[in-house]
Formats: sequence, structure tokens, C-alpha cells
Amino acid sequence: MQQTEELKLTKATLEDLDEIWALCCEVKEKVPTSGWNDNYPTPEIYTEDLKSQTLYKVMQGGKIISIMQIRDFADYLKGEENEDTKNLDLGLENPAALGRFCVSPDLQGHGLGRRIMQLSLDKAKAMGYDGVFFHVISGNDNALHLYDSMGFSCIGMTEEYGLHLYCYTMKF
Repeated sequence: MQQTEELKLTKATLEDLDEIWALCCEVKEKVPTSGWNDNYPTPEIYTEDLKSQTLYKVMQGGKIISIMQIRDFADYLKGEENEDTKNLDLGLENPAALGRFCVSPDLQGHGLGRRIMQLSLDKAKAMGYDGVFFHVISGNDNALHLYDSMGFSCIGMTEEYGLHLYCYTMKF
């Protein structure tokens, strides 16, 4: 994929569920540092994301190559059980929560993650958010390097689902 090819972040729909699930399974199989497993994420989680219209996709050649969830942080907290996350001071008035970000394993290592993350930040900003929050699993060194190089701030660490997760933010 050439760096000059235009990428677009568009809302995913319920009709995309099978393809999104196939991408998720590919990530689970080929990217063990993602932390994704049989318990997370699930088709049921993606179905809820699609029904709430919070899941976005990036297409290439008629195929979904990446997904990203963008939702209100307050909505994210409604399902959150971890007190560490609930009590985080994000330093933001109206943050978005990002999640379920992945890029097709076969396309990783060519700057797509950076480009798609930037598209996601631009989308969140256009939606009226003043910044973003997300988790990333410890040990996912490629993702951690990307987020650090893009200027995100690590504001702490938490443990959820038996995983050690870093908490990242960025203010716009």
C-alpha cells in the first residue's frame, strides 16, 4: 500500500459483522501481543458496537483492513467495573474513549496504524471531543511505541480481564 493512498474512516454497519469478526480472529491468531483472546472481543461485543454506531472501519480494495471504536467516555464508564479506571483524572472535559483498534496483521509495519490513528483522532475532534482515552496491553511493544511517538500521555496502569493495561490520553 502506498503512503499516498487515501484512507477513509467510515461507520461500520451490522452488514460488516462477519468481515469484522474475521479480521478480529486473524488478529487473535497472528498478533499474540494484542491480548485478544477467546473471551475478548466477541461477536456479541461487536454487535453492540455496531448497533450503537460507535464502530468505524477503514477499507482497502473492498476489504475491511482496520477498525476503531470511538465513543463517549461517559458511556464507556457505564460498563466499566474497574475502580482504577473510573477514578482516573484524564484532564479532559469531554473525552472520547477509543477501543478495539486493529490493523490487518498482513498490513502492519508500514505506517498504517499511525495513519488510521490520526484519522480516528481527527474524527473524534470533529465529533466535538476535546481529547481521547484508551487502554493498551503491556507487552504490545509496537502499539506502545506508536502511541508514545504520536505524543500520547501514559497516565497510569490498571488491571482488567486479567491483563496489565496502560492508560493513555491525548488532549486536542
